Amino acid sequence: MLSEKHTESNKKDQIGIMVCIPTYNAESTISEAVKKCKEFADLVLVVDDGSTDNSESVAREAGAEILSHKINLGYGGAIKSGLAEALKRKVQVTITFDADLQHDSQDLPKLINPILSNSADIVIGSRFLERNDHVKPYRKFGIKLITKIVNSFSGSKIQDAESGLRSYSLDALKKIVPVLETEGMGMSAEILLKAAVSKLKIIEVSRKELYPENVETSSQNPLRHGLTVVLTIVKLIIETKPLPSFGIPSLIFFFASIISSLSVIDFYNHAGRLPVGMTVFTLLLVSIGFFLLLAAIILYVLSRISNKVNFDTKA
Repeated sequence: MLSEKHTESNKKDQIGIMVCIPTYNAESTISEAVKKCKEFADLVLVVDDGSTDNSESVAREAGAEILSHKINLGYGGAIKSGLAEALKRKVQVTITFDADLQHDSQDLPKLINPILSNSADIVIGSRFLERNDHVKPYRKFGIKLITKIVNSFSGSKIQDAESGLRSYSLDALKKIVPVLETEGMGMSAEILLKAAVSKLKIIEVSRKELYPENVETSSQNPLRHGLTVVLTIVKLIIETKPLPSFGIPSLIFFFASIISSLSVIDFYNHAGRLPVGMTVFTLLLVSIGFFLLLAAIILYVLSRISNKVNFDTKA
């Protein structure tokens, strides 16, 4: 089934299936990653993100095309470049695959078929659809926390928002690539949040988590990684949903100011004077609530204008 659709999709001047591998100093693993992915793809594109080792030459020798960054932009920057190149080439199915051999290439057909059958716009290779996920406990905790934050604001029911093994349809790339901003590790979350805004269909398929011997699968401090992703999510939530982001806190401050003002009135009725400290505190609560509400309205209006400009540009 896969091979038949693969052949049908491989039309003249159009790439059917492309695997994009963001790479930074991965000369020890990139050759094997490229060779494994070539079994399932028409093209393997390695985005060399300013590597200082021989990753680029090793990947080229293994049969990959190379897209090079002169400086290290970060994971998100490499992903964005790869997806932009896929959109430029009008690739039907674009897959992102890690260079550190953490992904199993045998899982690729699971990500390809739903796109080719128009069953999904984005397919995520999830580590948590099966009980034996083999994910290290500290990483699992961070991934689950980030996933809950993404789901709470996107309305999705995703199990693994941080998975780097994904596939994208051409239609998905057309909607997502022009609005991508993040260059760090928050790219995975940004894509899901903006896919939700565009109402793209996202499904998950199970995948294996591999930990090859003598291979460092993550070069970033887990705490710093998690904090970076969470801050990125907060920024994106404020941009995409300014009314609830600022409106709800403003209502909380207004409610607190009402309670505080009742205490001020009660004190005045008994003492015949205003309590200075409580009065100032009440005014502060009202001021903060007002400014948060004002920020919500301004950002909401700006987001509507931005969406209209983007719509008119695409039209």
